[in-house]
Amino acid sequence: MITSFSITVFLVVSLGLCQGQDGLFPPGPVDGAVGDKVLFITTITPSSTPLLTVTWSFNGVNNIIRYDSSGNTSDPAYRDRITLNIYTGTLELRDLTQDDSGTYQLAIVTAEGIARQDQTTLDVVEGISGVSLNVTPECLKEGQSSANLTCEGTGSVITTEWMKDGQPLSPSNNIIFSADLRSVSISPVRRSDSGEYQCRLSNPVTSGTATYTMTVNYGPENVAISGPNEVEVGSKVSLTCSAESTPPASFIWMLNGRETGETTASYSIENFNYTDSGNYTCTAWNSVTSLNTTVHHHLTVKDEGSLGGGGGGLSGGAIAGIVIAVIIVIGGVAGLVFYFIKIR
Repeated sequence: MITSFSITVFLVVSLGLCQGQDGLFPPGPVDGAVGDKVLFITTITPSSTPLLTVTWSFNGVNNIIRYDSSGNTSDPAYRDRITLNIYTGTLELRDLTQDDSGTYQLAIVTAEGIARQDQTTLDVVEGISGVSLNVTPECLKEGQSSANLTCEGTGSVITTEWMKDGQPLSPSNNIIFSADLRSVSISPVRRSDSGEYQCRLSNPVTSGTATYTMTVNYGPENVAISGPNEVEVGSKVSLTCSAESTPPASFIWMLNGRETGETTASYSIENFNYTDSGNYTCTAWNSVTSLNTTVHHHLTVKDEGSLGGGGGGLSGGAIAGIVIAVIIVIGGVAGLVFYFIKIR
């Protein structure tokens, strides 16, 4: 047994440990998170016969575990953290710390007595957690405010990514990224900057994402009153005031300089009177931007029937004419029917 061990050690030392020498590992490195576990998988096809010897070492100095026909011998520091597959040489390492980062060497002797060796690298990083996206200030006004977005989190951050409305966020004349990509400045903000922002922090083993919906307040703009300019007395009239605004604008209606008490977008009069004629004004007001815009609409009352039907009805003379015409047509049709019946 001693002779066998001496030969194995001699082979390992004399051949040296060169990365990828015998192709025992897939392309590396192996990545792991603190507190998690990794599996050093080998390319050896398992058989029904275990390997003659398996030796795992760390940074070419400390033996982690050695297996031969007499059993396993492991370093006390690893004893409760490892599991060895004696058929493939695969090693599981648990409860990772950043001190576990380094080079791992594997030397084996197959059941056929062939010595092979290789090495791979383990990178242990802190897992990403507590990711948040903070935006200041919360109240943003178009053309006046500057927004600062900061992506925060704990762990080993290798990559920072930014998205807006599901698409990558790119620098522009008003969007500037910090050198470490952890912050974005938007100055000044525009209405097109409104939307859902997302930041993602990641490393090879973990990631974390945070989102924030940003609203840029603006307006009111393009304020307009829609409705008729002339109506007949007694008609129902409806005027509508529209405005482009975020948040939606509030409205104040006035007639000939007097407040009407109406504060919605629509102003209706069920029975329009002569005293309702005049200059209507709508003032649209944004409670966040503190901006307001006033527009005017002149509405004139006309006598009933002067606009072709008193708001949609028919005059008495028109109705009488229609009735007479219908009677004449019916009489003519009846006469024709009687005539044809008689000649037959």
